[in-house]
Amino acid sequence: MLGYGHVAQALLPLLASRSEWIGNELGYRPVIKGIGTRREGFYVHEQGMDAHQFAKEGLPIFRHKATRVETADAFIRAGKAAGATLLIELTTLNPQNGQPALMHIRTALQAGLDVITANKGPVAFAQAELQTLARHNNVQFRFEATVMDGLPLINLNQFTLQAVGIRSFRALLNTTSSLVLSMVEQGYTMDEAIVQAQQMGIAEADPWYDLDGLDAAMKTTILANNLLDGQLTPNMVERAGLRNLSLDEICAAGLAGTPIRLVSHAQREHGQLIARVSPCKIGKDDILQVGKGTTSVISIDTEAMGTITLVEHEPEVIQTAYGVLSDIITILRQR
Repeated sequence: MLGYGHVAQALLPLLASRSEWIGNELGYRPVIKGIGTRREGFYVHEQGMDAHQFAKEGLPIFRHKATRVETADAFIRAGKAAGATLLIELTTLNPQNGQPALMHIRTALQAGLDVITANKGPVAFAQAELQTLARHNNVQFRFEATVMDGLPLINLNQFTLQAVGIRSFRALLNTTSSLVLSMVEQGYTMDEAIVQAQQMGIAEADPWYDLDGLDAAMKTTILANNLLDGQLTPNMVERAGLRNLSLDEICAAGLAGTPIRLVSHAQREHGQLIARVSPCKIGKDDILQVGKGTTSVISIDTEAMGTITLVEHEPEVIQTAYGVLSDIITILRQR
């Protein structure tokens, strides 16, 4: 596992609690062979520590029993040599180009490891390349948790909605912007709403990555490429954020029952895939109205199943951890 932030710390006890099920259902026992971070170092455990033992003893004991290596590249190769079969990549997002996570994923796939990531960057910038590399090395690359946390969007499209004929989607994908806008409607200034969102642990120290639509654009890229067979990169998504909205405009729309939200939209027009992120008024009868607070919602228009809407109510980090766990289960089943 590369990265030991909130998602990793939620995933490991979840994995421990589901280990018996994984053993009974799939015949595998999850064993942790290595944990690495740029800040704390890279550690590989030759024998490995099973998920229950790790949950009981924790990271300090794991490190004490493990061998330290100096780089992420050496960590991946040492993990493979120790018998690891899967890299879970949970490092910090670089919205400019997806590095260095993209390089780590390439290295792992080339080494013959399956890879799971919750990091939007490598998927948004290089999904096609990474999937080709995975096929060439007879391994899998999965990324369910990159959009709407653990909601099975990628898996739904791949396994359940084959040949359904998806024509378009509209979605609220960024929780920070939705929360800030709803608080402005309640009378907060933009700065006050941002501070409140930061204190709640929703907004980052620099919230404008979310409020300018960069996060939503990356998620829109991933969904457009997977649901609509696109070949987009984030800079191909039309993007407008919240900077030019006035408080009066936001409040008036909210009072009228047509709140402004940052909407992701993609569809094919005359054979060309168009994707955009922009603040839009949500009509009173619009299904996206269910997206209150930090709730995420996506409405998918299809040829064979009409309109399908999925809602993730008030997500927390455990949902993202479950998205990673679901990818582990998918990989094991497909083996």
